[in-house]
Amino acid sequence: MLTQQQSDWLDVGIEHFNAGRFWHAHEDWEALWISLKGNASQELINGVQGIIQIAAMLLNHQRKKSRGVVSLWTKSSAKLTPVIDGLFGLDIASLYVDSEPFHLDVELFLLDATNVKIGFHDSENE
Repeated sequence: MLTQQQSDWLDVGIEHFNAGRFWHAHEDWEALWISLKGNASQELINGVQGIIQIAAMLLNHQRKKSRGVVSLWTKSSAKLTPVIDGLFGLDIASLYVDSEPFHLDVELFLLDATNVKIGFHDSENE
């Protein structure tokens, strides 16, 4: 379904995200998102935008920007809910659950964003 370039943007974004380089993940996934516009379903386009917003939310959390964290959580939640069962094989449900506590941690900033990882569904269990 994805071109080689689109798959590369997805995969490199995942590598950056899982290494805690949220800005870089955001940039890679933004290139994917732009390439999907007009060529994919709105649900997929919104789903990619949702993972971009999760990366931006975690970056804002690291920078202790409460307003950005709360705003981006609200936006990303709406976009990820329709693809909660998966997006290009990604385990969106786990990403959602692991990211959710961050919008509640905007007073103390005790959580470590680098603990949030994005992975793929285990095809053996589907």
